[in-house]
Amino acid sequence: MRRSTALALILALTLSLATPAFADFQYSETSKITGGMMSGTMKMLGAFSKDARKATQPKNTTISVKGNKMRREEEDGRAEIWDLDGRRIIHLDTKSKTYYSVTFEEMRAQMEEARKKAAEQQSKHKGSDAQVKMTPKIKITPGAETKKLLGHTAKEVKVRIDMEMESTDPKTKGQSGAMWTVSDEWLAPVTGYDEMKRFYVRMAKELDWMPDAAMGGNVQFAPAMAELQKNSVKLEGMPLLHNTSVGFTGNGQPGQTPQADQGGNPLTKGIGGIFGKKKKKDEDAQQPAETASASGSLMDMTVEVTSTSTGKLDSGLFEIPAGYKQTEPKEKGRR
Repeated sequence: MRRSTALALILALTLSLATPAFADFQYSETSKITGGMMSGTMKMLGAFSKDARKATQPKNTTISVKGNKMRREEEDGRAEIWDLDGRRIIHLDTKSKTYYSVTFEEMRAQMEEARKKAAEQQSKHKGSDAQVKMTPKIKITPGAETKKLLGHTAKEVKVRIDMEMESTDPKTKGQSGAMWTVSDEWLAPVTGYDEMKRFYVRMAKELDWMPDAAMGGNVQFAPAMAELQKNSVKLEGMPLLHNTSVGFTGNGQPGQTPQADQGGNPLTKGIGGIFGKKKKKDEDAQQPAETASASGSLMDMTVEVTSTSTGKLDSGLFEIPAGYKQTEPKEKGRR
């Protein structure tokens, strides 16, 4: 459930504050990787790996909130229950009827351990993001279009985030690059969604998340996350549909998507890759690099809400079902 946990963290950072509504709310969404370099790689690996093939298929998720509890359930039978009062996260497998739980304190300790390991790797890796100055730029632009979605009139909002990077390493000084995220979102006022936003705000306070925690413990991403949170007040309504692309560019290499080093965070390792090579000659720099997609993106993704409901939810949905057997996590320290 590592992917859904990361999404929850990002949402906690980007959702604006809302007035408590104290109502039950549930919605379902379908997410799909639609393009980019990673999509091409996973399709190729899909011929040999069931997991890689599964990653390219649409993913259906149902999210439910009742008071201080939230449940995220995948179509494969796995679910997470975020219990703010119990200060724990319960992981369920409805097919094997097993569960395990992680307390907030244990999760903090795991994140601190990951932060230390990331710092150690950065100090060993020449030209890494430890020697890169990062400047975030956020641009949120209301679009002119509207779209009918689930009976609502959704307004278009375009969001662009550029993490501009400049090398401070004497060997590569003057080189620059950027990690960019472009999102085309369609937002509409949906009854009950304020309760979802209220839960995420409470969750962020309970867990005392640092902005960089969602980015693998890299403290240099903290200014970008803080800037994004400040600008998120411009996003009003529930995102019923959004198309997002993520990629990298480097100076003299327009549209280039650097390869990530093996065994590390693809974001931070990819950043290091921008400055890990010498500059090309001027004439070569004018030639556009080959890209995996027309946009030169690392990944393109579409997420669409397929249903919403404000009906009363059964409290048992947020508890460990009777008869479930407790187990240990398959991979301790990884979520």
